[in-house]
Amino acid sequence: MKKTLMFSVLLLALQSGPACTTTFGFDPSLLKKLLSDVSAWNTMRANEPSRTIDLDKAKLEDADLDNADLNNARMVRAQLNGASLNGANLRDAKLLFAKLKRSNLKETDLAGANLAGADIKNSYAKAANFNGANMAGADFRFANLEGANLAETSLENSRFFETNLSNADLRGANLTGAKLLRQAQLNGAMISNNTILPSGKRATSLWASLTGARYSEEAEKSPIVMKPEPLPALTASPAAGNPEQEATGIENSAETLLLQDVTAWNTLRKENPEMEPDLQAENLDDAGLEGADMKEVMMTSSSMNGANLDTADFSDSDLVNTSWKRASLRETVFRNANLQGSNFERAFMKNTDLSGANLSNAELYGARLQGAQLNNANLSKTNLYDADLTNADLRGAILTGASLIYTIFDNALVSAETITPSGKKATSGWAALKGAKFVRKK
Repeated sequence: MKKTLMFSVLLLALQSGPACTTTFGFDPSLLKKLLSDVSAWNTMRANEPSRTIDLDKAKLEDADLDNADLNNARMVRAQLNGASLNGANLRDAKLLFAKLKRSNLKETDLAGANLAGADIKNSYAKAANFNGANMAGADFRFANLEGANLAETSLENSRFFETNLSNADLRGANLTGAKLLRQAQLNGAMISNNTILPSGKRATSLWASLTGARYSEEAEKSPIVMKPEPLPALTASPAAGNPEQEATGIENSAETLLLQDVTAWNTLRKENPEMEPDLQAENLDDAGLEGADMKEVMMTSSSMNGANLDTADFSDSDLVNTSWKRASLRETVFRNANLQGSNFERAFMKNTDLSGANLSNAELYGARLQGAQLNNANLSKTNLYDADLTNADLRGAILTGASLIYTIFDNALVSAETITPSGKKATSGWAALKGAKFVRKK
């Protein structure tokens, strides 16, 4: 029997806290209680301080959660876009890869929280407390963090374009690899010699003066580094030999393993070839998963819009009705994958391998498919409006009913086995009209 991994096992990067012992996903009863009455929720938290709060992947868009007690809650990949969390207590909460776009976080207490990879774009976090938080890889573009406490935080590889950091406390913050910090507003921000700049060097009074920040000297400390915990051994449960219990044991040990450690994910798949990852209806928008081993995964109706999946391998995967708008798919492999009804609008797919793939009824409007391998692919009823197929291999491809308006075929390979939109086999004349090359052999 093959073992099925749900999303909880995806890409394996243990961040903080012990391994979870429940299924990855929120507790519906807790979610209902939180949404119905914040005051009653806070009373429950006060009366049951040791109760586990599991809101992983909870849908809380536009929720009114002002002053809610979410201390130490598990909210991994929670959907909080547009939510109001003013004055809420989120100390030590697990918010890895949470969606917090346009959220209100005024005076919210997020000290010690794990916000690694969180999307906080356009949020309003004036005077919020992030002291000691892990925000590596977080996206703060266009966010307002005026007067926020960011002291002793990990901000490695985070993004700060047009972020308002006026009067924020960045003393001791580690900004190694941070992007676009120079485009942030830093007037009046507190910087010290313990602030680590994007270059990896310590801040200086000169750097502070050039950015309008205030500089102070402190006793020198080692840079803040918040490393992931080591990957736990994926061993069978006590009832060894029982396939169902063994699968459960592996899932549970991996539930806190998250996005962006592709090497660990690939190692897991290599060591457990019988696994069948089940990632249906997942939101992986903007994820960075270059080189991921995604062969034979079940991902129907999932969304990868804007994601970077260069060189990833989706061979033989079930990807029906998936969305890849504006995704980077350079040299990505979709060999023999089922991509019926999928949307690749304006995706960058240079040298992508789609040989033998089923792309019927797919949307490839504006997709850049230069050098793509589409030999023997099913492109029937596919929209290729304004798609660029320069140097693509279309030998044996089925284009019955496909829309080829403004499609670029410069030097694309076409053979007698290529089926044109009319349902007839391609000819040298048809190829010449398209600017393609007609080859006699398949």
